[in-house]
Amino acid sequence: MMESLAEHFGTAAEFDDPKGGIFLWVKLPDVVDTLKLCQSALAAGVAINPGPEWSTDKGYSRSRLRLCFASPTHDAIRQGVATLAEVCHREFGVPVRSANVEQRATARPG
Repeated sequence: MMESLAEHFGTAAEFDDPKGGIFLWVKLPDVVDTLKLCQSALAAGVAINPGPEWSTDKGYSRSRLRLCFASPTHDAIRQGVATLAEVCHREFGVPVRSANVEQRATARPG
């Protein structure tokens, strides 16, 4: 999961190597609202845990999310992170680069 995040999000995703557990806590740029990202990602087939649902400080956790790495296969994780990066870019313009390719700016509705 960490390799896929590094590949598709680059430095836009901040995280530490977990010392245990089944989740990776990820910080995205402040422009990303993970409650909104959650809805769009789910529509694309990727489930995430938005940070505000897992923190007592909603402002701090607004751009953070938890990703479970316990159940999915390696291929599912790779595909899921790639899809998440596409959705996040479409909705928030993040990441600017994915898989070392600069993404075009997309017009966001409204």
